[in-house]
Amino acid sequence: MRIAEQTQNRRRTKMWFLLFAFTTYHLPLTTHCLYAGEPATITGDKMKMLQKGDILEFIGNVKLVQQNLTITADRMKSNEKTGMVEGCGSIKIKYSSGTENTYAWGDTAEYNKNSGSGIFTGNVKVKRTVSQKSTGTDTNAVDLTCEELEIFEFGDRYHAIKNVQINREYTVATSSEAFYDHKTKEIFLTGGPPKIIRTDEKGHSEYSGDKISIITDTELFTILGNVKTKIWK
Repeated sequence: MRIAEQTQNRRRTKMWFLLFAFTTYHLPLTTHCLYAGEPATITGDKMKMLQKGDILEFIGNVKLVQQNLTITADRMKSNEKTGMVEGCGSIKIKYSSGTENTYAWGDTAEYNKNSGSGIFTGNVKVKRTVSQKSTGTDTNAVDLTCEELEIFEFGDRYHAIKNVQINREYTVATSSEAFYDHKTKEIFLTGGPPKIIRTDEKGHSEYSGDKISIITDTELFTILGNVKTKIWK
């Protein structure tokens, strides 16, 4: 699995924001980052040039935008010599594609602009919604909490790590890890072992196994390997 392989690579080599900036000196301050694809843009209220311009520090209402992904923070610091950038304070991530919106929050952020990969830590929360154009309301809400969140391919995929909990209407799912792909709309829960607890008008039930698949646009889930079920009416 590509996500798992990338996760192992991240644990061996800490990922950073990679930023190659061309800077303008007006407010709001902006940098445009160039790579083989769509550019990333950073804006902020204030910018400091440190160490002879090798380090750029953005302060106040800082925003990075690239493809479908937006990351905001109180501060972002870029090392132009090494290409490393970090974000901290009021971290918020937004991924938008069509009618789907995914939001995430955390305490710190590291993001690799060239690969579209990053890691977010500290009080991580994720919420996914699908907007109904006819009514203007959000449906199929998924709320997730974890200790760390990795993103890949500019937000198209993510990997939740440690103490993962997913809350949906009538359902709570827990696991050690969760993988999500915006293209397939499917969450895979592994480790723990993963468990689903469901309570509705029909009663209370618990399900566990080696792996659980949840289709985010429906209430359907599939359990694979060493399946155990408990049902109370």
